[in-house]
Amino acid sequence: MPARPLNRMSELRRDPILRRWVIMAPERGADTLARRGEPPADAGEARGPCPFCPGSESLNPDEIAVVRDGTGWAVRVTPDKKPLLHIEGDLGRRAAGMFDLMNAIGAHELVTDVPAHTLTWADFPLPQMTRLLELYRARTRDLRRDTRFRFVVVLKNHGATWSRYGHSHSHVVATPFPPKRLEEEVAGAREYYRMRERCVFCDQISEELRAGERVVARNADFLTFAPFASEHPYEMWIAPLEHAADFGTLADGAAASLAELLVDALARLRTALADPPYSVALHAGAVDGGAQAEFHWHWEIVPHLGHELGMEWATGIFSNPVPPEEAARRLRARR
Repeated sequence: MPARPLNRMSELRRDPILRRWVIMAPERGADTLARRGEPPADAGEARGPCPFCPGSESLNPDEIAVVRDGTGWAVRVTPDKKPLLHIEGDLGRRAAGMFDLMNAIGAHELVTDVPAHTLTWADFPLPQMTRLLELYRARTRDLRRDTRFRFVVVLKNHGATWSRYGHSHSHVVATPFPPKRLEEEVAGAREYYRMRERCVFCDQISEELRAGERVVARNADFLTFAPFASEHPYEMWIAPLEHAADFGTLADGAAASLAELLVDALARLRTALADPPYSVALHAGAVDGGAQAEFHWHWEIVPHLGHELGMEWATGIFSNPVPPEEAARRLRARR
């Protein structure tokens, strides 16, 4: 029997055991293989102009949204050139034998966080971080109008070895399914609410404020803390003190307040750990308005310190060599 031709189109496949959706993106395969063994991002940039810098807009010309200041653009949103999810088409849910699959429908937007090539989030002036957060809020509000989408996630990687460019950029991704980590968070929050009729995140914030030893910083609107059961060393969460499931409801004044703590947290991380690679992600409730009483949006900050072992991958059981109380103590002292 002749070999079945490889499907070169992206699609979503559901693992029936772990109950998670996986993006099959064969069009990115050649690019992934080509990057193996490449020099770091800053060395690679010498081969051509940075497509994120002012003056290079023609390399990434299709603007989805833009925020301007007095001299030009301050934040710019464009389609990812090799998106994991594609906005055109319908979901096409179907079976493949015993398995479930659907078209890789969603949104994958690329955000140029700042015009300056070398400026990192830890260095952002507060007005710039505020603009960026307001842009994420605007994209959340816009993407929720598409009834195919259920969740919007914001993701930022700093110092990623797989990135071609060092210029600060981030991603806004809308999915037609709940990402596995968010699905687990929502399920846990719903079960807690069912038993106690209270938001588990609100209770956690109250407990952290009472105990104090895992608090890194706070202001009038937000709290930065090291979670009690942190999976990663120096992991931090930033959450609003007032209950809110929908990041799209963030008030203008609160955006500046959140910007203050986000820049502060990353500056502390850089000082304490000599500027490690890290990821920042926004976890928010479903854009269709579900779990409003149970869920509580928050930002998660995870440094990548290279301690991860096979056990985490094989079992999902994490070991953390730095207790959150000690991490918070060190981070409070580093600013």
